[in-house]
Amino acid sequence: MKILLVDDDREKSRVIAETVLSVPGVSSHDIEYVTNVIAAKRAIMKTRFDLVILDINLPPRPEDRVVVGAGLDVLNFIKQNHKAKEPAYLFGFTAHEDGVAIASKEFSSPLWKLLRFSHRDGEWKTPLREAITYLQKSSHPPYVSDGSTYHYDLAIFVALEGEELASILKLDGSWSRIQVEHDHTQYYKGCFVGPKGEVSVVATSAPRMGMPAAAVTASKLINSFRPRFVAVAGICAGVRTKTEMGDILIADPCFDWGGGKWIKHSRSDSIRFVPAAYQWRLDEPLRVAARTVAEMPGLLARIHEQFPGEKPNTPPRVLIDAMASGASVLQATTMVDDVRGHHKNLVGIEMESYAIFTAAEYASEPRPKCIAIKSVCDFGDEDKSDFAHSYAAHTSANFLYEFAINSLVLDQL
Repeated sequence: MKILLVDDDREKSRVIAETVLSVPGVSSHDIEYVTNVIAAKRAIMKTRFDLVILDINLPPRPEDRVVVGAGLDVLNFIKQNHKAKEPAYLFGFTAHEDGVAIASKEFSSPLWKLLRFSHRDGEWKTPLREAITYLQKSSHPPYVSDGSTYHYDLAIFVALEGEELASILKLDGSWSRIQVEHDHTQYYKGCFVGPKGEVSVVATSAPRMGMPAAAVTASKLINSFRPRFVAVAGICAGVRTKTEMGDILIADPCFDWGGGKWIKHSRSDSIRFVPAAYQWRLDEPLRVAARTVAEMPGLLARIHEQFPGEKPNTPPRVLIDAMASGASVLQATTMVDDVRGHHKNLVGIEMESYAIFTAAEYASEPRPKCIAIKSVCDFGDEDKSDFAHSYAAHTSANFLYEFAINSLVLDQL
């Protein structure tokens, strides 16, 4: 939930916050505090809050004294200014009779309630708790977009619910199933806790491989949960001589190797393919953050050691370079060589990332930033096998986890 508490009285604010936090499921991260009218207006322009708790007597500006009824300026701002993101529910509080007299006529909406605050009398606590409980039940995905508010920090997409999704759900995230009304896709919500705080996470998989299913699933994921970042995880084919089994590949750029046209030569009647590799580039702060995490001492060795099954003798590397997405599974050296001809720095080939980047780029506001983190499980040639799938899924998932808890700090990316 998103709750805005507008009050300049520290003790009164503390008591109200204590009551709010007594409702199961509400944490201190859900509450934003401001102490004057100007700060309240700025917060309401930026975020659509589920609940605004508004003191009627406030300082108009940080440097001003308290003015009786100044809080009603916030109320009028919500009613009349198109820049305001109207909250779902609003509580007006005052500890003084003059505030009640001024505000009573203004609180005419059934979604706005005026209460008399008292340190001695706790009657105001019950309706506040009841309102929060009601809002909790009604606040669920799909979230209505206000053009700027994100509801999750990170959304994770994997191609299939086998080794790839299993590796994500093995991460320390306190995972649980979450249902989106009228949507049969299975979603899982969790929370990664790291040295820089908590990262709220939602994860899902597509019903089948390929870019059409990936694009539809990613669009639903973005529109339902409004994540700040979208990550593609899982397995891919690597390019021989450039990659080894389990290497972690981060796409920059990402392109569709099937994009282009077939033309017929006018003299020989031969047909050839002319590629048109339109590319998506990785956001530069994300690229720098990924490289920084990759260089953390001992990290890749630890990820390697934590895998219990058959694995290569050496830890994986992290390569940030070109990756190609396509509609077909490749199991022929000649086809891999043909795709390599589309980009001289190609390191990986897979079937979904370009679709996820496209879904993120064309999503309605607020749009997420996208990163594709996949690990090499084969080389797309005649020797293709499944023996390295679990290890590659493990290295991809665990690097994504470390990237999330060490880099997804909202004021830096």
